[in-house]
Amino acid sequence: MAPLALVLLGGVERWLDRVIAAGLEPWVRAGDLSGAGGRDRAGIGTVDSLLELRERLEAPRIFLLDGSADSVDAVIDPASREIEPGDVVLDFAPSWWCDTLRRHRRLRHRSLFHLDVAELAGPEGRVLLVGGDARALELARPVLEALAAPGRLVPAGGAGAAHWAAEVAAGLATARAQAESEARALFEAFPNGLAAGRVATALGLGTAASDPRALWLPDDALRLQAPAPLLAHAAMLELGSALDEEREHPPPPRLGPFQLPEEIL
Repeated sequence: MAPLALVLLGGVERWLDRVIAAGLEPWVRAGDLSGAGGRDRAGIGTVDSLLELRERLEAPRIFLLDGSADSVDAVIDPASREIEPGDVVLDFAPSWWCDTLRRHRRLRHRSLFHLDVAELAGPEGRVLLVGGDARALELARPVLEALAAPGRLVPAGGAGAAHWAAEVAAGLATARAQAESEARALFEAFPNGLAAGRVATALGLGTAASDPRALWLPDDALRLQAPAPLLAHAAMLELGSALDEEREHPPPPRLGPFQLPEEIL
């Protein structure tokens, strides 16, 4: 049986090895391959234009979209004019959920399916959350299951759900990082020779890392009327630490205004 095809848009080099390891067949535009191996790399299908895929791959074709939050539109807007109606876009970009909803609407108006996807840490390993239409999920399920660990593909809800979950997870990670920092300070303050470093390591401290997307949460929580004082406080503490240490810690850009799904979809 031939491997399932997956077309990469944006972040191509970052995904090639993982896609091949998952038993999938990556396809890319030749111009998007800039790293070593390039066009002649084994196991990669190349085309000069996405229009060629209509003859090379059976419908529906599955596209994986990735890249920085402010570069996604520059990739998907021109690509969507060459993708055939009924194809599915898997959006892995770390975008604000309102921007994701607007992309979902734009692609739907072109008769394209759009799923937002987020890979997050779970209690038993990484999980792949997916938001969007049930029909699109069923079409893309074989590819998503290949990318996810066994049993770790989780339908998250409607359009934008996975990217919203990623934002909340960023708040949790930032809160944990702040709490671990306070715990280490308390260990170091113990007045009778506590081996702070060894104790912290034994308790697994130092593994949490703040995520700049947590800085979106205070504003979104207020707009959604969802009380989240601990997560909002952690985001403000992280911002204060960044300012005190004179280091940049900006969140990815939010490209459009806040809107609820009924205002967009």
